[in-house]
Amino acid sequence: MTETVWLSVAPQKSQITAWFEMEDRVVPGLQRSNNAMFHGGGGHLDPNLLPQRAVEDVGRKVTRLPHLFKLNGFLCVTEKAAAVLRAHDLGGGGLYPLELVRRDGVTPVPGQFWALNFGAKKNALSIEESRNIHGHPQHGFSPELWAKDDDIAVTPNALEGADIWGDELVDTGFFVSPKLGAALHKAGLAKAFHLMRCRIV
Repeated sequence: MTETVWLSVAPQKSQITAWFEMEDRVVPGLQRSNNAMFHGGGGHLDPNLLPQRAVEDVGRKVTRLPHLFKLNGFLCVTEKAAAVLRAHDLGGGGLYPLELVRRDGVTPVPGQFWALNFGAKKNALSIEESRNIHGHPQHGFSPELWAKDDDIAVTPNALEGADIWGDELVDTGFFVSPKLGAALHKAGLAKAFHLMRCRIV
């Protein structure tokens, strides 16, 4: 069977935003936003820069979180998604405990949650063979919002190393291996991760 690499376009999706605010302010707001943008492209961060505790926004009552969600722009997961990720090669990345509490600052949100840290970068995007992608080699590329399966092409380099990674030329989105992609599909998490099939060229 042909191996399939997948691109997650989840970082581009506003619907996975969680209505919580990080409580752990370790850097100024602008730098935190820059860190979140770097993270959204599969960039590795010092774990201290990831969300550790967050409080529900006033006026919001969060009843359910997507299995992959954004908290102040950082990608986080539920335990169901974390269990799948743990069984795969995360490179130098990992999963870090995330405490979510209600707006009273005390009542915990039921469940276990984790901040996702990426740990690998590859150079596998094929610009020449990709469609519906915009950007510049010096500033990074992103898939267009209307991009679809098979628009993005990668080289066989994508099949080597970690099962989840950012690409040196992609500034929004991250990739998963055939093995991890199959596991996410089997667990019913492909839609939660907003996976887009890539061509290997």
